[in-house]
This record gives sequence, structure tokens and C-alpha cells, in this order.
Amino acid sequence: MSTKIGTPLAIGFVTVVLSVLMGCSAKTSSAPNTPVSLKGAGATAPYFVYSKWMDAYRNAEPRVHLQYEPTGSGAGIRALKAQTVDFAASDIPLSDEEIGTMSVKPLHFPTLVGAIVPVYNVPKVGTLNFTGEVLSGIFSGRIRSWNDRALLQLNPTAALPASPIIVVHRGDSSGSTYAFTDYLSQVSETWRKDIGRGGTVPWPVGEAASGNPAMAELVKKTPYSIGYVELNYAIQDTLSYGFVRNAEGKFEKPDFRAVGAAANAVETMKTDFRASIANSSAKGAYPICTLTWLIVPSHIADTGKLREMKKFLRWAYSDGQEIALKMDYGILQPPFLNYVRDQIGKLQ
Repeated sequence: MSTKIGTPLAIGFVTVVLSVLMGCSAKTSSAPNTPVSLKGAGATAPYFVYSKWMDAYRNAEPRVHLQYEPTGSGAGIRALKAQTVDFAASDIPLSDEEIGTMSVKPLHFPTLVGAIVPVYNVPKVGTLNFTGEVLSGIFSGRIRSWNDRALLQLNPTAALPASPIIVVHRGDSSGSTYAFTDYLSQVSETWRKDIGRGGTVPWPVGEAASGNPAMAELVKKTPYSIGYVELNYAIQDTLSYGFVRNAEGKFEKPDFRAVGAAANAVETMKTDFRASIANSSAKGAYPICTLTWLIVPSHIADTGKLREMKKFLRWAYSDGQEIALKMDYGILQPPFLNYVRDQIGKLQ
């Protein structure tokens, strides 16, 4: 049974789909029953949901062939600009300058709210507490050992070893990195000035991995390492992940409730859906949360692809919600969800 859009369980999906139009301005007609192919690439963080969406939608609409390759947010956007895909998914919103370089103005469709969690491999140590300042210290190389005083103060009962901390970070252009460094830039002035926010940043220390799966695998096989991944990758790979102190001063577990609370910060957006929800002041919010977007061109020359893109988006904001609700992604409440759904009508 489908979840109704107006209920409190309505999900916000944050996915970035960018379709480049191959330079065509005139509409290309196709009959409603003609098979249509929509090919996309991009963010790895929401791949667990997107892969299930693709399978479910192909079963519901067998003449529509949906393909999605989790190449990373940056690679997806590059593929879109190179016109090798019909759409891209990204956890990094396009800037006004980037939008200005597109031949057709794209629209950002938020689809999901995800949590980025610090994951670590420290034998015989359970759940650890972190603050933004401590994470900034670790990933900048200022905190170098697991028994550093700052970590011991946050985790007085943990048997933290004197072993050096092995930092793992993303080497590709990554929405997870964007969300993680967006948070660190908000809570640490030192991080903001010295390293900053972005899909790629000048990491002072650490080993590089490409994609959430590779990051999770590298942490899993490297004792005394620490990295950051989207929550579902931590769960799938049975990695230890920490609680992070939020704006209220509480250490929050990144569960469905806490991720959903962070999404409440976006309810005031009505037309421009490119927003940071990191370090949300909402009660009970997990602090390292991010939207992910489908970025779709406002004009699609092929009428068949236009028709099917609209249908797919409407499905994602209705039946697709049931899938995401079961996978620890956050939800968006009306009225924000309604504003996003209304934007589908702007596709021409």
C-alpha cells in the first residue's frame, strides 16, 4: 500500500538529476508506448535507495529502461556536461556559476536526506563520542593518537589504545566529502580557514579512497583507521560508527529519527532547494546530514524522455517513499515536500 504524500511519514528525497540536451531546441516526438531509456550516473551515498528504485520502477514500467551507475557526485556531473548520460545524481548542489555554464537551466529536486558518519576500526572499542572540533583535529592531523586527551575526555570509559590514528578520506570529488567538510567548516573556525568545504579539499593527512564502498572497505581492513561514509555503508559493512555532538550539545545516534529532525531545517525553502542542513539547530537532530538531489534540465527536447522523467519523479515522491522509509534515510515533511513536487510541473 502506498504512503500518502500528506502524512507525517512523507519522505524527502534529495537526488541530483542533470539531463543535457545534446544541443537540441526542438521537441522530438515519440508515442506514449514507445520504449524509453534514461541513463544516469553520480552519487554513491544514495545508491542503496536508487538501485532499489530502479528495479521497482522497471517492474512497474517495463518499457522504461532506467540505468544508474554510482560513479561519485563529481563524475556524474562531468558525465552530464559531456552529454554521456541523461541525468546525474549529486550530493553537491550546483552553484549559480555552474548553473550558468549549462546550456539549459537545471532544476534541483531533493529526494533523500542522508547521514554521514565517522567510521573507525579500533579493536575492542565500542561506540565512541565525537565533537566537530575533535573530528577537525583528527582529519587535519592535529590529533594523532587514539588515546589523545581530547578523545579520552569524550570517552572516559573506553579502552582507547596509544596507537596512531590512520586517517582515510575520499580522493575523488565526493558529495560525502562536501557534507562532511561543510559540517566541519561550520563548527571549526580553524578548519574553515585552513581547509574549507568542497567535494574535494586539500587534505593535510590520510590515505585516499574513491567512493563510499572503497572508503568502507579500506577502513574495515585497516586497524586503527578512521574515515567517513554514508550511514547505510557503515551498516552494510558492519563498521563501528560514532555519535556526534549536535548544536544542542547532545551526542546523537544517526538513526531515522535524528536524520529526519535535521531535515526540518529545509521547510522554509519554496523555490530554491539548494540548502545545507549540516549542524541543524532542530531538537534531536544528527549534525552531519545532507540532502541529495536529482538535477533535471528544465527543458527536455525528447517528449518521450520528458514524459517519463516526470512520471518517474512523481513515483519517487509517492511509491518510492515506502522503499526509502525502510532504509534509515531521513524524511521531509510537508509543506517542503509539496513545494518539491510542484516543481515537476516546471519541466517542459
